[in-house]
Amino acid sequence: MEAEVVSIRYRIPLTDAQARKLRRTWPNGDPFYPYEKMERLLGTLQVEDLNWHHYSGDWLYFTVYGEDIEGTLAEALKVFEGALGKVA
Repeated sequence: MEAEVVSIRYRIPLTDAQARKLRRTWPNGDPFYPYEKMERLLGTLQVEDLNWHHYSGDWLYFTVYGEDIEGTLAEALKVFEGALGKVA
């Protein structure tokens, strides 16, 4: 029996400014950066299980899967930095 890695869960520390940006809401209370918006920014990248709410602390969690995990991670980091500023 042989096992292979098919996905990896990552945790990225957020700066205070990035955490505030992700937790920002519209006047009606809806999040400015809902999960759906971040998922659209990631496009076809094989990234799922995004999490950054107050109960996760100042961290951005996500899972990368597929054949090229390292390449997908690099592309996802570019997307996150474009939306949030430089990732710590």
